[in-house]
Amino acid sequence: MNKNEDNFTEPKLARQWLNSGRFFRWTSALAENKSFGELNIFSIQRGDATKPPIVMIHGYPTSSFDFMELFDLLSMDYFVCALDTPGYGFSDKRRNGYTYSLEDDARLVNYYIAEVLNVKKLTLVTHDKGNSVGLALLNLYKKQDRYAIGHLILTNGNIYLPLANLTRFQKILLNRLTGPVATKFVTGKTLANGLNRTTHAIKESPEKVRSNAFILDYQNGGHIQHDIIQYLNQRKQYEVHWLENLRDSDVPTTLVWGEDDRIASTKVSDYVWANYLKVRSAQSNYWIIPTANHYVQNDRPEILSKLIRQSFGERVDFQEISEEEKPYRKLS
Repeated sequence: MNKNEDNFTEPKLARQWLNSGRFFRWTSALAENKSFGELNIFSIQRGDATKPPIVMIHGYPTSSFDFMELFDLLSMDYFVCALDTPGYGFSDKRRNGYTYSLEDDARLVNYYIAEVLNVKKLTLVTHDKGNSVGLALLNLYKKQDRYAIGHLILTNGNIYLPLANLTRFQKILLNRLTGPVATKFVTGKTLANGLNRTTHAIKESPEKVRSNAFILDYQNGGHIQHDIIQYLNQRKQYEVHWLENLRDSDVPTTLVWGEDDRIASTKVSDYVWANYLKVRSAQSNYWIIPTANHYVQNDRPEILSKLIRQSFGERVDFQEISEEEKPYRKLS
């Protein structure tokens, strides 16, 4: 692993996260990827494996490290698990023609749950790009009988792109002309600082930002940003189909949205709630968290952890939270 060029030592939190996890081998199911052989996939599990499992799927452009605070809050009572999908975090970041695919990520998560974890029933918590992976997973889920998803919790992400507010930087990276050029100059430091400035209501500590930068720089991850952000085009192609599957699914589902998000604003979650979740027969809930931005799991992890616990039937309250910060349920 390369050291962060701005520091003589590795950031402590990043090293602790890496040391707490492990790697397993994975081969992409896509024919055009077979020449790349197996990939090293980073995963992390914490807590007693006999307790109810929670599996978390991260977003773009970050990694399982996003869930550090939730791991701390939940692992005493639950078996908390996450992985880095290819191109992210400490998993392999291939280039020179490798195709990064949401549907292949869903196959990976399916394998992780059924073969690596070998759990029978879980709550699935997804964020940003991870929402699309989770929705694609529902297609595979209904064709298998190895495990049951007891609850799906979707957090901030542009799961309906017509209402998205993509940044100028995202559009530059996504573009097939400007993206390959721009991505050559992207570093973990620029990404981590930009995310901290624009997508967090409560700014992260310098150590957390340095750790995010260090993980983003693993295997020169900045230089594949044009490749991995193409997931947005895949989402655009399949999002209506995935949302229709969600509407028809019998998996209980909860939307949890940070209200201050300007990229994946509540226009997105309101639309998905009104058109796909509110009208379904399966159990559905919709929670808004004030004073939280795009990374609700970092801004208000204590609130999100309570809503996750609620998915297991725990009785929770928000008495210790001030009135202006309390989450509220949307019904209309």
